[in-house]
Amino acid sequence: MTKTSTNTINRRTLLKGSALTIGAATLLQTALKPTATLAQTGAPLGTVHSFAKGGIAFHTYVSPADAIHVTSHVVEFEDQLLVVDATMIPPTAQEVSALIESTGKPVGQAILSHEHPDHWGGASFIEGVTFDTLPQIRDAVTLEAANGDFPEPTNLLSGGDVVIGQTRMSGVQVEFRHYEDTEAPHMVVAVLPEQRVAIVQDLVYNGVFFAPGVDRSNWISTLENLRDDPAFETLLVGHGLPTTRGELDTAIAYIRVLDEAMTKAATPEDAVAQIKASYPGYAGEFLLSLIPEYWVR
Repeated sequence: MTKTSTNTINRRTLLKGSALTIGAATLLQTALKPTATLAQTGAPLGTVHSFAKGGIAFHTYVSPADAIHVTSHVVEFEDQLLVVDATMIPPTAQEVSALIESTGKPVGQAILSHEHPDHWGGASFIEGVTFDTLPQIRDAVTLEAANGDFPEPTNLLSGGDVVIGQTRMSGVQVEFRHYEDTEAPHMVVAVLPEQRVAIVQDLVYNGVFFAPGVDRSNWISTLENLRDDPAFETLLVGHGLPTTRGELDTAIAYIRVLDEAMTKAATPEDAVAQIKASYPGYAGEFLLSLIPEYWVR
């Protein structure tokens, strides 16, 4: 790992595309399974990008390209940590665990932002940490975990409920927000207004192909509202490096291209080709293979 400074959902609903589907989860699990060579060499997998604002340190762990640059964030207060998401596979989750341990501080709260398994698949490998989330998200994870593609995240399924609204951690204001029907059915966002930082997770990807989403029109509207929100300047995202609020405009433009491709293209393959042509420098091409899972005609 390299450091740099810088309400109930059932299986039918899942399969209709309101969350990352069972089939897509299987594809992800298969495609991103760590190799024997990697396990033997112990090669670094991810990078950590750290910065400080308003007396608070922010550490973003970014998984390697083969693991679609999925992130976990560790917010370091004076005497405790806030952790957001667990990444997907054991090696990256273990690196997140090492990052947590390196601070020498206890986890005051850890949360899961949304249902998709690339963000919770590694939870059981972050020992000693219990993840809170929304009941609706926990219900979806319970169904996915029962499918057997990922280790059962008992430290998530047994966790508490995230309380939406304002709270304080070590005297610092933290606001938890709940957005529905965007990239996922439910998305928990954490905002630290005094530091002007928002942990938006999969509302925004940075330089990585987006998943198809639940309701792209509503997703765009949500991002437009966030664009006018003065509470933050820095974004910590679900895939890719930390960025600025300007990435909201980039995300809105991308989702419009994505929606047009999925609405007007003759086939999923044509839609993928259109998106790749529009964003030739983007990483995480595997996420484009999810488009057939969401294809409706």
